[in-house]
Amino acid sequence: MASSPQWFSRARKAIGRNEMLVHVLHLMTGTATAQLVVLALTPILSRIYTPADYGLFAVYSSIVALVSAVATLRYDMAIMLPKDDDTARTLKSTVTWIAFLTGVLASLVCLVAAPQLASLMNAPAVGPWLVLVGLSTFTLGEISALVYWLNRHSRYKQISTNRVLQSGATAVVQILLGLTRALGVGGLILGTIVGQIVSIVGLRRKTPDLAPSTAPTVHERLSVMNRYRRMPLLNAPTALIDAVRINGINLLIGFYSIASLGQFSMAWRMVEVPAALISSALAQVFFQKLSVVSPGHMYDAAKKSVVRSAAFGAVPFVLVYVLAPWVFPVFFGSNWDLAGPYAQALVPWLFMNLVTSPISTIFVITEKQHVLLLFSAVFMVVPLAIIVTMNANMLQAVFTMGLAMAAMLLIFVALAFRVARRYDSVPNHGPVMSETEP
Repeated sequence: MASSPQWFSRARKAIGRNEMLVHVLHLMTGTATAQLVVLALTPILSRIYTPADYGLFAVYSSIVALVSAVATLRYDMAIMLPKDDDTARTLKSTVTWIAFLTGVLASLVCLVAAPQLASLMNAPAVGPWLVLVGLSTFTLGEISALVYWLNRHSRYKQISTNRVLQSGATAVVQILLGLTRALGVGGLILGTIVGQIVSIVGLRRKTPDLAPSTAPTVHERLSVMNRYRRMPLLNAPTALIDAVRINGINLLIGFYSIASLGQFSMAWRMVEVPAALISSALAQVFFQKLSVVSPGHMYDAAKKSVVRSAAFGAVPFVLVYVLAPWVFPVFFGSNWDLAGPYAQALVPWLFMNLVTSPISTIFVITEKQHVLLLFSAVFMVVPLAIIVTMNANMLQAVFTMGLAMAAMLLIFVALAFRVARRYDSVPNHGPVMSETEP
């Protein structure tokens, strides 16, 4: 039997020969560290901020997410596609301007209509903070664009370290502001924005190669926007539908009870720990690999992704389901007694979400975004309808929703496999991700 040092050395060499595994482990390490920072500090945060504070924060975050879904018109994803870096730089610069203009527009709207919006959502206390929605929107758009640039060049270690930086900065500032007891939900909001700004500074320091020799002209910007026009035409509506689904759930729960939304949002944040640890890393690496996969091998790549994702996630999600009702009140405080059952209810959905997240890009790469758009529309309606019809028992509604969404994601896997098989069956494909649009 080999000694432990020899076994470890051979394992490292085996991992080193598997490029995809190395990239996934880089991203998982950073995400795991970032999540551990969040986990370590959440028991402090959950005792500083009340479920109602977290409910109001979920309302604010949901509005930001709805705007952010289309803030870049999904041109940030297109940064991965050009063959040459000059075109990708032009896209990145254009994305920054689009996100900035969207942020300004969102700020103006919220400045005028914040009280009405807050009242409509049964969350008047969040009204004064809605003016910051535009800033949050811009920072999220810029972070996404910078991460896609790093992803384009397989610089996963830099993405990984930046996640840790952002999570740590966010949590520390939220704690410091929460200790003042004066800002309420504002401490959570401002802490998040500070973390995002710290992330942007860190990412820009890691991407000096993004600076073009000359600023892109208006004609160059319009040219690349036209070349990748499918992004705003098909991907942006899909992203908006997805945002309406999850954030519509938050807003509906908040409409019936802000405190229930706080419990639900805490459960969602914690159940997402294993999901974010695995799915984000797999999705980014799988997207990059699919962009260069040989024609005829799309189905095999998709099948391997589903199996790997399920294997990575099975044990963590089983543990969450079994332990959540007992662990949550001890870990977060007695005020969070309902967060554990909510976490149990979310396990089937978020496990299947982990499984399907990496293969969702198949519809982009094979230019079948319309299939994804149609599925997303149905996927949006189902949970909202369940919440509306079962709002008298919110916990039971979330349990029903979790099972229904898991079942629909099984259908999603079947659709992705079908699209991949059809793509592989067509002879004489060009590049998997073409630089020009048909």
